[in-house]
Amino acid sequence: MKTILITGINGYLGSHLAKRYSENYNIIGLEYSKENLFRLQDQDFEVFESKNGISDEIFKDHDVDCIIHTATFYGRDQESDSQMMYANCYLPQTLVEKAIKSGCSLFINTDTVLDRFTSSYALTKKQFRDWLQYYSKLDKMKVINLQLEHFYGPGTSSTNFITLMTQKMLLNESSIALTAAEQNRDFLYIDDLLQVYDLMLNTARAFSEFEVFNVGAGKNTNLKYILQYIKKHTDSSSILKFGALPYRFNELMTSSNDISKLKGLGWSPKTSVDLGLSKVIQFEKNKLS
Repeated sequence: MKTILITGINGYLGSHLAKRYSENYNIIGLEYSKENLFRLQDQDFEVFESKNGISDEIFKDHDVDCIIHTATFYGRDQESDSQMMYANCYLPQTLVEKAIKSGCSLFINTDTVLDRFTSSYALTKKQFRDWLQYYSKLDKMKVINLQLEHFYGPGTSSTNFITLMTQKMLLNESSIALTAAEQNRDFLYIDDLLQVYDLMLNTARAFSEFEVFNVGAGKNTNLKYILQYIKKHTDSSSILKFGALPYRFNELMTSSNDISKLKGLGWSPKTSVDLGLSKVIQFEKNKLS
């Protein structure tokens, strides 16, 4: 049985991948901290901690065939730039160095479609991407770089925009401060995203040493539409204060995500935004009942 190392294994995406592949692969995990592995409570994965560096024991104890990198700091907890650099660039770059020495042949990276100067999060993700491309050009490791749009689904944390807005409206917060919400963005449901990772594992041998895929639904949805849909289907009394907040610097107003390369491999998204939103709303309703 081949071994897959999943970074961010306690995260929403990482935990879904771990449970999905545990039947056919030996799964081990890497987390910044092991203090609260709440998404893995019913699982028995061996998990290593990275906050003090990448342990040599990972590759001494395991013959890792593939790394799926989902771990990231988004900067939502006011992390400093140096903390972002450490978590999003230094640690994974160190992991790659050790993986190459151990003979690991495949690295699937979870990247962002955001411009590198949108935020420290985007910048550090792109800097790590550059390191991956550098190593692939040296023929050290095959890299698949997945540039993700915003993904969502039932059970994401309140740092996820759709989940946060659903929770606020179900609680009937008196008012919710928002931007003008004129953005037209690409939203991808978790089940469709997981199938992309399936495809990457199954077809990796056919790819060049550094392959980049844009990952999204391939269709934009207006942010105001999403917020109004959530309000209607939660029967919320919350007042949506559009325009109360400014757009962030270099805000992406319209996604232009070309997913034709993925579609050329036979993949296409199956879950509409309305259906995906309804599933998130029902999940959050059940939590409150």
